[in-house]
Amino acid sequence: MFKTFFFSELSYRFKQPMIYIFLAIITLLVFGATVSDNIQIGGSVGNVYRNSPHIITNYTTVMSIFGLLMAAAFFNNAALKDYSNGFNEILYSTPLSKSGFYFGRFLGALIASTIPLLGIFIGVYLGSIMAPAFGWIDADRFGSMSFMTVISNYLLFILPNMFFAGAIIFALAIKWKSAIISFVGAMVIIIGYIVSGSLLSDLDNETLGALLDSFGIRTYSNVTKYYTAVEKNTLNPLFGGLLLLNRAIWIGVGVLVLLISFFNFSFIIKNKKEKKSSTKKKLIDSEIAILLKPLTTVNYLGSSTWNQFKSFFLINFLSITKSVTFKIFLIFSLLLFITQLYGGFEYMGLKSYPLTYKMIGAISSSSEIFIIIMLVFFSGELIWRDRESNINEVIDATPHISFMSMFAKAISLISVVSVFYFLFVVLAILYQILSGYSAIELDVYIMTYLLNLLPMYITWGGVMILVQVLFNSKYLAYFISILLVYISSIIFLAFDIESNMLFFGGGPSLRYSDLNGFGPGLTGALWFNTYCL
Repeated sequence: MFKTFFFSELSYRFKQPMIYIFLAIITLLVFGATVSDNIQIGGSVGNVYRNSPHIITNYTTVMSIFGLLMAAAFFNNAALKDYSNGFNEILYSTPLSKSGFYFGRFLGALIASTIPLLGIFIGVYLGSIMAPAFGWIDADRFGSMSFMTVISNYLLFILPNMFFAGAIIFALAIKWKSAIISFVGAMVIIIGYIVSGSLLSDLDNETLGALLDSFGIRTYSNVTKYYTAVEKNTLNPLFGGLLLLNRAIWIGVGVLVLLISFFNFSFIIKNKKEKKSSTKKKLIDSEIAILLKPLTTVNYLGSSTWNQFKSFFLINFLSITKSVTFKIFLIFSLLLFITQLYGGFEYMGLKSYPLTYKMIGAISSSSEIFIIIMLVFFSGELIWRDRESNINEVIDATPHISFMSMFAKAISLISVVSVFYFLFVVLAILYQILSGYSAIELDVYIMTYLLNLLPMYITWGGVMILVQVLFNSKYLAYFISILLVYISSIIFLAFDIESNMLFFGGGPSLRYSDLNGFGPGLTGALWFNTYCL
């Protein structure tokens, strides 16, 4: 029974495009960091080989954080797909093995969730071959890659991190039958990462902080902080000492969570108590309703077009903001932003005020990647939502302007990411006030949005929707969109091409400072953005 569910889960995963999309994204990110100094993952490479065991391990530990998103997608689906398809009552009525069903589904999702992170090693390997061949980086910056580097990183970081995160997400999803509640598990992991960081700032608690790091990132940094360049180029992560103890602790926590969830799991579904309807409602239901023919009028004036736009806009806007995916992106980006604010703005022991331009930089670093992902993902959802709900023919038969429907989709997509940004602005202002900083520059937040962000949102939103319409295949369009986002920028950086005319959403750099404001480049940026739009 275990084998049946395990292999069926894996077979289902490998037939879905999501696993290959995640694999491609991570491969491209790591490939770009390997072949170009302009792309960094976990800090600069320094004077060690660009494909050394130390650099590969740094990539692995950092990308494990992004692996939480993948773990959430795989484990939530494994736990909830029977409920979402309405198949659970039929399945649970058959003579199933509880352990076979539970652990088969879990371990199948676990193996599938580790596959995208193999893109780390693929990206480094491809970069090690292509960078010297195309003359991007000198050949003496690369060494030989050992297969043991892959094995040690997979067994010490990828598999334990996915197991621990997956155990929490899977347990919560099984218990509450809700994807949103299960993502609280990811919040717990992030909080543990924040606490371990604060403990590491105190040298007396350095070991304790390293053990409390659920990802093992600071643990590995603690172990290798005195490594020489030669050791970083040759030594793989060791199965021993502080690192092995950290891994054993968090694997043990994952096993404990999984066992508690397993013993509380049951195939028996408790009936929900029906709410008693009020007396007033019963009286209304018992009355005979008089059906009147509705009065209808046909209006082809401008007001009708405006009403169509409002209707399409509100439907699309609310469908995104109420979706689980949007809430997930919002939670993760807010956690990343709060993590940055938690550390404060301290440099070399000197603490800075939370100035507005510093807050804008923190917002950008916390939300930019999620906003791009949202533009890619929700462009497909907006175009294909009607078809997947089987109401596209009904909508197409109604008297409306097709352009107005498409225009409303684009505006709703831009509005969603704009709301996303201003939620961060509200949080940033609250942080400034709580920190005792009263010089709130609301105009700087707004001008940054209008000058820098809004042109990028419009450009990317329009391009993503255009890709979905042209290719007429949701997942193929996703893949093309990812290529446009990552491949184009990596190629331009590798060939040292810096023309803003070639970058999607590119434009003159605008930096605000308290001394010069937006500087003399403001006029040129306005003309450039106007021309591109």
